[in-house]
Amino acid sequence: MPTRHPLSFLDAQVDRRTVLRGSLLAIALGTFGTACASSKASDQNGTRTLVEAIASMPGGLAFDAKPGGYEGFEFTQLTGAGLIRNPYIQDPDDPGAMRQDLYRHEGVLAESWEVSPDGRTYTFHLRRDVVSPAGNPFTADDVVWSYERKWNSTSIAPSISLPAITDPATQLTRIDDYTVSWTVAEAGHGFPLLAVISKISGEIYDSTLLKSHATPDDPYAVQWSNLNGNFGFGPYLMESYEDGQQITYVANEKFVLGKPPVDRIVQRVVPDAGSRASMLKTGAVDIAVQVLPADVASMAADPQFSTFDTQTNNFTWAYMQTQTPPFDNKAVRQAFAHAIPYGQIIEQVYQGRAKPVVGLLDPNLPNRSTEGLEPQTYDPDRSLQILREAGVSTPVKFTILASSAVPDLQDVAVQIQSFGKAAGFETQIEVLPAATLADRQGNKAFQVLLLRDMSVSFESPPYSLLLSYPKNNPGRNISSWENPDYYTAVEAGIAAGDSLSPEAAVHWNQAERVWQEDRPMVQIANVAPLHVFKSDVTGFAHRTDNVLDFIEIDRSASSSQ
Repeated sequence: MPTRHPLSFLDAQVDRRTVLRGSLLAIALGTFGTACASSKASDQNGTRTLVEAIASMPGGLAFDAKPGGYEGFEFTQLTGAGLIRNPYIQDPDDPGAMRQDLYRHEGVLAESWEVSPDGRTYTFHLRRDVVSPAGNPFTADDVVWSYERKWNSTSIAPSISLPAITDPATQLTRIDDYTVSWTVAEAGHGFPLLAVISKISGEIYDSTLLKSHATPDDPYAVQWSNLNGNFGFGPYLMESYEDGQQITYVANEKFVLGKPPVDRIVQRVVPDAGSRASMLKTGAVDIAVQVLPADVASMAADPQFSTFDTQTNNFTWAYMQTQTPPFDNKAVRQAFAHAIPYGQIIEQVYQGRAKPVVGLLDPNLPNRSTEGLEPQTYDPDRSLQILREAGVSTPVKFTILASSAVPDLQDVAVQIQSFGKAAGFETQIEVLPAATLADRQGNKAFQVLLLRDMSVSFESPPYSLLLSYPKNNPGRNISSWENPDYYTAVEAGIAAGDSLSPEAAVHWNQAERVWQEDRPMVQIANVAPLHVFKSDVTGFAHRTDNVLDFIEIDRSASSSQ
């Protein structure tokens, strides 16, 4: 018999409402002065408001147009919804935080689902009486069209949906108005499918609205939606967009999971990370994101603020380009792994708000094996020995790239430059604007590239293992590294049937060991959340996309600044 998964919360009906649509006449990075009026918990009408300091405006409002960055992801999370999501649980190590339960799912736009006896087909029963902000009923057509658009536009969804979803045209089927099914190639892709569609790339669009704005040159209305909000089924509606300054959202009172606690969210652009922290201290904002680790640490002991030490999937990574010197030599890559001062970076750059890393997978993965995986340690003598035995002359000279938009990575680069000398490496640092860095990454024009990023579907072993090293996909393979033994191990794990089983865990461990031996990338640190709340704001929940979930966030209606 198929396994049925009932929804764990009450149905909520959504009726017609006026579209609140902001139009972006231009998209540009701007500044919003720090001399802002203090935020208030509520106005005279009792409206609960939160003001959030963000680094920049989204690069666009459509996930399909590759807006990228924190702000683009947060817009999608606020205004969009998918079929399912991960529920939240209390973090056992941080009483002030919740985190996603990555190994369970519950419905959002779907009210239940069932799995075929062979484990390959997942049939989703959709909620009825759900209506978009434009007043259009939600049906199976929205689900099918959304994925048609994702695969026929500039969306990054195809590249981050592998290996479970490769071709929605053949995998996703409309059964009737309120039923769809996904079919995967083999049962081992079943859990990875749930992991992918429960994340931000699984957002479902109001196809009726978007079709009405389609043109011959833009058949999926990607460009229109990139400039106009409220084309999803999410918990908030974009009320206004002040170019370069702020975005205002209002709660969707008929959201399928219920109206969010906070009525209004104001996102103010504050490009400088230090200024975001200062505005929080003066009461001009209630939440600051992407805060410098040193500022987070300084506010951690202040009862006026809440900081969070929950486990994240946010990593500092050093990618090596394996097709060009000097890191085309495996021995140089192995030596470099011993030339990085991990402890110094954790203590000095991240102020102790980071943890060491072992391997590529979630430490909480059921049945995970770490056999043969070595802790990463700074060992300059070992680095010099590896280089000497391989006949490599020292110092090994290379350039490391870091983004000007991520100050902690610049500090990490300085630590590597300083401590790498004793390990036989001579490092030049090049700090680039984010767009330039992205171009260099895409063109593979780097030797070492520092990134702070995350595997959004962190719980899915094949997803995490193939995210940076997909087979026959040079555009997404950051290090240009491929190893047949690695892919054989991943394929064997998928063939085991259940990604979370002890049988599959053996193969995941083998893949990690192959990766560790070849060292195309080094995971430097697992970084704690860089968000800070005022103490009267509650409900922090860590998500694997690293953005805030305002469905969970609340504040005292009687507090004032």
